[in-house]
Amino acid sequence: MSRLRVGLLANPAAAFGASHRVGRQVGQLLRLAGVSVVDLSGPTMHVARARALEVRDSLTALVVVGGDGTVALGAEIVAGTPVRLGIVPAGSGNDVARALDLPVDDPEASTRSLLHALSRPAVSVDALEVVSAGDQVPHHRSVALGTVNIGFDAQVNARANSYRRGRSTRYTAAVLRELLTLRDRPFWMEVDGGPREEIETSLLSICSTGWYGGGMHLVPNARMDDGAADLVTLTGVGRAKLLRFFPRVFRGTHTGVPGFAVRPVHEVTVGLRTGEGQRAYADGEAAAQLPLTVRVLPGAVRLLVDPDALRPAEAAAPEGHDRKEQP
Repeated sequence: MSRLRVGLLANPAAAFGASHRVGRQVGQLLRLAGVSVVDLSGPTMHVARARALEVRDSLTALVVVGGDGTVALGAEIVAGTPVRLGIVPAGSGNDVARALDLPVDDPEASTRSLLHALSRPAVSVDALEVVSAGDQVPHHRSVALGTVNIGFDAQVNARANSYRRGRSTRYTAAVLRELLTLRDRPFWMEVDGGPREEIETSLLSICSTGWYGGGMHLVPNARMDDGAADLVTLTGVGRAKLLRFFPRVFRGTHTGVPGFAVRPVHEVTVGLRTGEGQRAYADGEAAAQLPLTVRVLPGAVRLLVDPDALRPAEAAAPEGHDRKEQP
């Protein structure tokens, strides 16, 4: 494997600094296996991104160590290129890793998985490109592999990111806090070039993996390789019903709740009829402000994973979760 050249990018802030230590360990293990490793980590993710782009075309693969935001950065760097993306989950949510059934909190297992995948054909998955759509907003582009949150879910994401403690509970705490101001909001949408639609909804997400929020299984049948995304809305649900709804999302037993809808899309533009510039979140990180366009980039990212990782998402549900609808 000496001819392989792998870039290693660890997020110094992910999991409150733990990913930096994991990154060093993964780098050592890769070198022991005979892989040439280029450390691209920096004091900030902007610096790391610049370093990675500078050497990208000389790499066989880019391995990212961190949470979903770090994975999204890696996807943005390699999308549309032959460079493969390896993932070592070391963040707070790890929802993309969960969708791919990757080992978490086990650097040795992660490294073995990467080395195995380097000797096999790449696995291509779709990416979600998020771009500003309005003339009055600054241009912003980002790429996600998992979920773009736009409604109540984006407000929860913003609040959860502001919490510095409670790695495993901060999303739930943010949901409870944001419920105090919950209301359906007046969005407009243009789906796949169709006419403008108006909708009053609280939750509005566009998903590829179907996972978000540190283990919420929003779209149990989502796939990362079907060339489409899932547009998810939840309408007519007040605080009390939403409080009961979210625990069911962790179990994946929410799909029959009245007002919950999923539709396949390839491109959707979304804005608020009030003209507000609310910010969306892509894989947990701040993305463009509304209005924005999310489009699917089919097969844009080549992953270092086992092909079996792309089995239907419901088969990859967390152990012990009952797939049957609960009363």
